Amino acid sequence: MSEKIQGHHRDRQAYIYVRQSTPYQVRNHLESRRRQYDLGERARSLGFERVVVVDEDLGRTGTGFTDRPGFSRLLTAVCSGDVGAVLALEASRVARNNRDWHHLIDLCAMAETLVIDHDGVYDPRLLNDRLLLGLKGSMAEFEIGLLRQRAFEAHREKVRRGKVLTLVPVGYVRTEDDGIEITPDRQVQEAVRGIFQKFRELGSIRQVLLWYRNEKLMMPTLKRESGYRKVVWSLPVYPSLLAMLKNPTYGGAFVYGRRQTRTTMVDGRARKTKGHPRSREQWEVFIPDHHEGYITWEQYMRNQEQIESNAGWSGRLQRPTGAPKSGPSLLAGLMRCGVCGRPLHIKYILTSRSRVPRYECRGDRTQAEVERCLGFGGARVDQAVVAEVLEAIRPLGIQAALDAWDHSQIVEDEKQRAMKLALEKARYEAGRIERQYEATEPENRLVAAELEKRWNAALAHVSELEARIAEAKSGVPQIGEEQRQQLLTLGEDLEQLWDHPACPTTLKKRILRTVLKEIVATEVGDPPQIVLKLHWAGGVHTELVLRKTRSGQHGRVNSDEVIELIRELAQVCDDAAIVGILNRLGYRTGNENTWNEKRLQHVRHTHNIPACPPPDQRNWITMSQAAEILKVSLMVVRRLIAQRILPARQVVKCAPWVIERAHLELPAVRKEIRRVHEGRRSPLIVSDESQTRLFIDSSEV
Repeated sequence: MSEKIQGHHRDRQAYIYVRQSTPYQVRNHLESRRRQYDLGERARSLGFERVVVVDEDLGRTGTGFTDRPGFSRLLTAVCSGDVGAVLALEASRVARNNRDWHHLIDLCAMAETLVIDHDGVYDPRLLNDRLLLGLKGSMAEFEIGLLRQRAFEAHREKVRRGKVLTLVPVGYVRTEDDGIEITPDRQVQEAVRGIFQKFRELGSIRQVLLWYRNEKLMMPTLKRESGYRKVVWSLPVYPSLLAMLKNPTYGGAFVYGRRQTRTTMVDGRARKTKGHPRSREQWEVFIPDHHEGYITWEQYMRNQEQIESNAGWSGRLQRPTGAPKSGPSLLAGLMRCGVCGRPLHIKYILTSRSRVPRYECRGDRTQAEVERCLGFGGARVDQAVVAEVLEAIRPLGIQAALDAWDHSQIVEDEKQRAMKLALEKARYEAGRIERQYEATEPENRLVAAELEKRWNAALAHVSELEARIAEAKSGVPQIGEEQRQQLLTLGEDLEQLWDHPACPTTLKKRILRTVLKEIVATEVGDPPQIVLKLHWAGGVHTELVLRKTRSGQHGRVNSDEVIELIRELAQVCDDAAIVGILNRLGYRTGNENTWNEKRLQHVRHTHNIPACPPPDQRNWITMSQAAEILKVSLMVVRRLIAQRILPARQVVKCAPWVIERAHLELPAVRKEIRRVHEGRRSPLIVSDESQTRLFIDSSEV
């Protein structure tokens, strides 16, 4: 019995601190945990009647990077003065860092608490004991550092040789010498190659995901069951596709150190976070051509550039193209402001027929009330750039038309080949279950019933795959000579092929992004012009100059002819009469609609055309109004006009003849009117027989 243990120590509680660093040690190092729990018996043998076991930290490291609720509970108890002694198997069990160890020793010295391990009893108030406890804590910290250094250097040396120490991705298996090779399963091979091929074709992970889900094609993934990793087939999800396309293992390279661990201070304690990506220049180990890849390293690098360019706004200043979207704007992501260098924003203006794109530079988004550099409509810009691109690729049109069919055939063949491999494996599984069922004793109904159920499910899966393959074969169109000639014709006329309703917008955008890197737009001159600098993929730069549409002008504005006609008709006709004349003559609005009073009133309001004044205030009158003023019949007025005695004019065909009010007082007109009133009429002389047939009164319109 140590003389350092006094009565006031035994009157208080004895705390037994139990800790192991990892869950693996908790499961397998049972003797170490038993020895720590046995410290309770030693505390009782030393005279402590109240013993408290603190084991909340089992499976937690003592290096100081992880919260330890059990250690915090121990510190709180020591500070309260209720602890007479702290028992641990050794100092390394309490802490693997001097910060926590010395903190505990300081508190024990202030609270007169003893520290007991398997070597003896220590009083932190005594100088020699405190020195010895400090050495024990330093040795515990040095020990864990030394063990880690040895393991880390051995691990790094093996990694430098390109040996696989981590789990291999789907499509690969380990070799006996710690290498990797492509899996011998042909179905898995074809599925992995198909994903990379489809990404090269579609250029977007999301489009690959949608295509696989629409076609209901399964993707192999690794799943852990009963401690083993097995390949399971399921519909793809976005994270799985992204991880596969970004994994350099498929490019035939061995890479280590792509991600790093960072240490930060949180509430005065170090916190480690994993998974922070490093740039390619900072990778610790890079061994090209380490093993056979599904793609070349050059293809892998192109895929990474494509993925980064699809990242959206976060990477636009470096790679402005972005993934093709479904909007009608063909140049979305390609346009850049020539003033500030920022990507142009796309805004769509809704019309009765479609969404019209408009390109705008919004400047620095982080600052409010910043003037925009420029803005212009996108319809004519898209058409001009498309015309320039089609002119550049015209020599390849015929060959592209022939390759289009070959490509569609390849896609169908790949899809059918994937389904045939799946059918082959499904038949094997059905045959294997059938053999198990036949080998089962009939009396063992529990096993036989389950195998029969699995056999039926496997046969149903085989039937489903056979039906899908038959449907895919029947749905493949066969090209004849006539269709081939149509393809050649489309290849010669790229404009017709481009404007074909079956040509998707996303395909057009991918074509533009293939030949164009970016387009820099600036606004110059007065009247303003839009200057487009096209940066082609081959490094050549060309320039397009387009007239900028002024504010209020657009492609569906009413023609000047219609505006002037409405202006003249409004002097003598009301809105209903004008609408009838315009529709009868075949005139349409700027949006190709027929005329009605509401649309006519909008035009008059826009162009400040006054409505027709009341009859007594008009300078121009119709034939019926003139007959009423002269108190003669309509035929008399027509005769005077036909004999060119009364001047009159017709604004346009189908419009009423109009007469200036002052012309009613002409001497020749008054003379003829007096003859009519006196009953003396001049002989009817018509200079043009067809002229009378053209007379239309406003009441007839």
